[in-house]
Amino acid sequence: MKPLLEEKELIWSAVVANVAMNRERNASGINSYEKEFRFIPADYLEKQMQTNGQASWLDLCCGSARALTQTAQVLTQKNIQQHITLKGIDLLDTFPAAADSFSCLDLEVASVTDWKPRQSYDLVTCSHGLHYLGDKLKVIAMAVAALNTKGYFVAHLDLKNVYINGAPQDVFLKKIFTQHHLHYNARTRIISCTGPQSLITGLQYLGADDQAGPNYTGQGAVNSYYTFPS
Repeated sequence: MKPLLEEKELIWSAVVANVAMNRERNASGINSYEKEFRFIPADYLEKQMQTNGQASWLDLCCGSARALTQTAQVLTQKNIQQHITLKGIDLLDTFPAAADSFSCLDLEVASVTDWKPRQSYDLVTCSHGLHYLGDKLKVIAMAVAALNTKGYFVAHLDLKNVYINGAPQDVFLKKIFTQHHLHYNARTRIISCTGPQSLITGLQYLGADDQAGPNYTGQGAVNSYYTFPS
């Protein structure tokens, strides 16, 4: 196996900067969060707001923030944007200028693996973003810890891109997820949970390989390597 990339090297990879990753995914309809995750973010947030008086959504690897911007537009039209916070994080600044016109929307250019949330959220999503990250398990741990009491986390994760001691360990990871109240659907490759969790895998991250080739999406992905500490 060739030398693994550190995070500071991985962020410059053409695979990680892939424009087809999640750059243009809509909130609803064709090629959307609704199709991938089976709910419309604006509807989910409105229900949370009606129950709690406010709501918040963190979208990791948000791409061009199209889904966030569309959601902000819906909330503005319903005159409830002042009660809802939308936060998007992405490595590349492909955000539309129109995003600045929504007071409920905050977009930040940052490496997700190094980013730390400053609040809890009702909804945390990562649509096809984990495929292109190095320390995928670190990001999942961050995301589920950022949930509020009844918050919902959902993301795509292909366990074929996670290696432990040089080999895929999907059985081990599924067991770890279950122990920490995370649900993994092997058919849809979706990981989810409700309520904040403290994900402790006991694994040490070694680095990443950006030449893993296409995964189930047809796009080039990143393999993440871990080991059990001695």
